[in-house]
Amino acid sequence: MSMATPTAKHGAQSQTARSQAAQSKREPSRSEQYASSKGLNGTPGKMPSVHCMLAPLEDEALLLPTQVVSEVVEYQQPEPITATPEWFLGQIEWENRHIPVFSYSALIQGTAPAAIKNRNRIMVVKSLSESARVSYLGFLVSDIPKLVTVLPEQLTNTGDENKSLGVFCHVLVDGQYAVIPDLERLTHLVTHVAYGALPITQVK
Repeated sequence: MSMATPTAKHGAQSQTARSQAAQSKREPSRSEQYASSKGLNGTPGKMPSVHCMLAPLEDEALLLPTQVVSEVVEYQQPEPITATPEWFLGQIEWENRHIPVFSYSALIQGTAPAAIKNRNRIMVVKSLSESARVSYLGFLVSDIPKLVTVLPEQLTNTGDENKSLGVFCHVLVDGQYAVIPDLERLTHLVTHVAYGALPITQVK
């Protein structure tokens, strides 16, 4: 029976330790890098203030920098796509593109989408992804978003205990609860659900 030398054992242990350390270090997504650079993750960022859109959802609000919001349009009935989950509403035509539209509230809460009302809007947002198929996302919002100027010190990161899919973090902005979405992972998810173009395992 062969015996490993102390040197070989030490080398194997060092290699295992390095492998475990590498696995524990996950590269931040583009959404995480973007939010951190703007101070939108509850920690001070590089900019003293950020112009944001605060869009009402069913139970809280959606907070996004204005740079990623392309347009807010009147609600129109999306064209449905078969065999998709309930939170995915379909797609609309916008600027000669097909934009996937979904209820973000229903997705992160695991509930059925609320009934459409007269004040509902669709907020067209840049996906921050390299996806050629889905370069924009359509968020169903409850009303017209409002423009707010956010200072990093105004944000308190409330975490995400449910580890909801497509959520970067929940924040408290001047006493109002809001959620910052993970646009990159949302794009992977929506692309997979609507077009079957990406494996679901890429969304973690």
